[in-house]
Amino acid sequence: MHIPDGLLAIWVWIPLLIISAVFVVYSYFKLKNKLEDRFIPYLGLFTAGIFAAQLFNFPIPGGTSGHLIGGTLIAATFGPFAVPFVILIVLFIQSLFGDGGITAIGANLFNMGIIGGMLSYYLMLLLIKLFRKMSPSKKLVISASISSFISIVLAAATAAVEIALSGVIPIEIVLPAMVFWHVMIGIGEGIITGTILLYIIKTKPDLIIISKNLGLDFNKEVPK
Repeated sequence: MHIPDGLLAIWVWIPLLIISAVFVVYSYFKLKNKLEDRFIPYLGLFTAGIFAAQLFNFPIPGGTSGHLIGGTLIAATFGPFAVPFVILIVLFIQSLFGDGGITAIGANLFNMGIIGGMLSYYLMLLLIKLFRKMSPSKKLVISASISSFISIVLAAATAAVEIALSGVIPIEIVLPAMVFWHVMIGIGEGIITGTILLYIIKTKPDLIIISKNLGLDFNKEVPK
């Protein structure tokens, strides 16, 4: 899903850069007083893991690529406002090695961080409310898995629209290609997200610092 330099038209990547910058600044002020210092090393560890996971990508017709995102996993543990920072760091380092681009970093952050992470968080909230009869661990794991699948497909579709608006490839070609491959990637991401969250719940449930905001108490159950 990395969009390289030169693929998007200036009237596409500049507005997306501004929008993404606004989200980053807003997220900073929302996050700085909520994230305790003891969780920062874990956030760094998750960032490194997502960076490594995104190294495994493959080209998709249209000049972009397909890979995991990891935004839902960050949102489900540290909250939605941590996602822009993690994805921004990952994208910046990757762009230095030719994966993605500096001018396209706003578009990539919008697609992967905002659509693929922050939006996923609110989808997860909705699903948790729908699954009210499930145990807390099942609510989170299933909701996060489904929302990660949906968000990665939406992020891919958004990238396809941006490419089409830039006049690079017609929408009828790039959209099906992006969505088709990311449906399969989304299934894998959903499984990985759910598996990692279940492991965290079993071993270190206090790491899921948004659990109180979601009304989830893992201490009252033994996840199966």
